[in-house]
Amino acid sequence: MLSNETKSKGIIAGIKGYFTDNPTNYKSEFLLLLCAFVWGFSFPSVKIALDYASPNAFIFFRFFLTLIVFYAFYRKKIKKFEKKAVYQGVILGFFLFAGFVTQTFGLKFTSASNSAFITGTYLVLVPFIQMAVIKVKPKFENIIGIAIVIAGVYVLSGIRDSELNFGDLITVICSVAFAFHIVYLDKFSRESDTLALIWGQYFAMTLFSFLSLIFIEYLWLGSFKLELNSFMIFSTAFNGIFSTFIALYIAMRFQRYTTPVRAGLVYNMEQVFAVIFSYFMLSEVLSVNQLTGAALILGGLLFSEFYQGIRRKFANG
Repeated sequence: MLSNETKSKGIIAGIKGYFTDNPTNYKSEFLLLLCAFVWGFSFPSVKIALDYASPNAFIFFRFFLTLIVFYAFYRKKIKKFEKKAVYQGVILGFFLFAGFVTQTFGLKFTSASNSAFITGTYLVLVPFIQMAVIKVKPKFENIIGIAIVIAGVYVLSGIRDSELNFGDLITVICSVAFAFHIVYLDKFSRESDTLALIWGQYFAMTLFSFLSLIFIEYLWLGSFKLELNSFMIFSTAFNGIFSTFIALYIAMRFQRYTTPVRAGLVYNMEQVFAVIFSYFMLSEVLSVNQLTGAALILGGLLFSEFYQGIRRKFANG
């Protein structure tokens, strides 16, 4: 029987061993965590911005700014991009746009808590899509980590206090789209140049959001709205440059060094950061459920990350 002190040393050694044995995984997943941090901040900033702009208008101007910034930095390289890589980027852009637009549209008919929970369930879909697309089975600790994280999202979102509705069905499409995006990003980033993939993705998101703005929001629904003010400009700039241009570049550059399931677990920390930033920016009270849910999400991530390393240390003595 191992003493508590011995167990504690074994756990610490396991964590240190993980960092030593998997330096690339560690560094890449830390960078993906930074992406989740930025996306967590974007949640309240977008929520406030939607008081001044209709959803598709905000999405379009955000992506359009991203496209301009990318062109300014890499205009000389764009002509040299392989068509195959750009085409793959367009596919990624379609999935990402589908996720954005269905999530935003779904929020018109459902609560933020339902939307947060249903969006977070993409984690459940990733292992199955991963097996179908790249023929890789998730590990035991990944599956357990997913179960813990989904339980955390369930508690954090408070979905049990609300009823399912039409908006929830729309948001399911969002969850599926994000799951496909994560898996195909893993597949394409191992095959093609990162910059070409990013260019195709940004171009596709800008084009699709423009068409959606014109044909759905302006001509069909007649709900186009755009009010320029200091916060609207700040939110568009922040989300266009940091949340999209920089964070998506990091995600596409470094996700290849981990698995789709592990990346999805890291990305789900976005919801924890969103709750924290909402507390400071929107004065939303942090309830016991939210703190418990955040702890479960973090616990699921840590279990998935360190289980094998700790297990090996215990097995070796």
